[in-house]
Amino acid sequence: MRSHVIKAVFWRNLASYFSGVIGYLFIVVFVVACAAAAFSPRFFTNNLATLDQLSEYFPLLLLFIVPAVTMTSWAEEKRQGTDELLFTLPANDFDVLIGKYLAVLAVYSIALAFSGFNLVVLDWYAEPDWGLLLTTYLGYWLAGAALLAAGMFASVLTNSVTVAFVLGVVIGAIPIFVGKLSVAHQIFAALSLPEQMKEYSLGLVPLTSVVYFASL
Repeated sequence: MRSHVIKAVFWRNLASYFSGVIGYLFIVVFVVACAAAAFSPRFFTNNLATLDQLSEYFPLLLLFIVPAVTMTSWAEEKRQGTDELLFTLPANDFDVLIGKYLAVLAVYSIALAFSGFNLVVLDWYAEPDWGLLLTTYLGYWLAGAALLAAGMFASVLTNSVTVAFVLGVVIGAIPIFVGKLSVAHQIFAALSLPEQMKEYSLGLVPLTSVVYFASL
């Protein structure tokens, strides 16, 4: 791997994402949606300083924020014809791919960091278990990082940003909703992304789920 090529691709794509209003808009919508899910009326009814309500809806939030982040990663390059320029650089495909992936991962990490305002609110009004909250957010980050790869795959299939978004939702829906097939066979539940996230909400970091996310 050539680190200077990865850095160049990374900074180029990161700057491109924040060059317009749309990138900021998606982050704002994501943060607001996280807050709405975390502090729903059920949160006040349960009277527990946890993010259980957010964890319940987080896979659905990922289903839309991930394609929003990744839809331009390849589709926009193909539409403008700059993908051919990328592949003429003195770098292999893997370097370009890693640079792009790290860029979308950075965007997602920034959005997730801003949603960390939920933790500030919990700390202000209660005395939460910080170990539990940190493992919960680790689960959010790993799940998002895994789906980003699926979103990039969707983006490389087309030169239309809109189609890339729709394909990203469709492909991302497979690991999110595959657990619904558990009535047919229990193995589908184990392959479900929400199922793999559950233990993080309990303060655990299971090795099996880390392998699952890395494999995905």
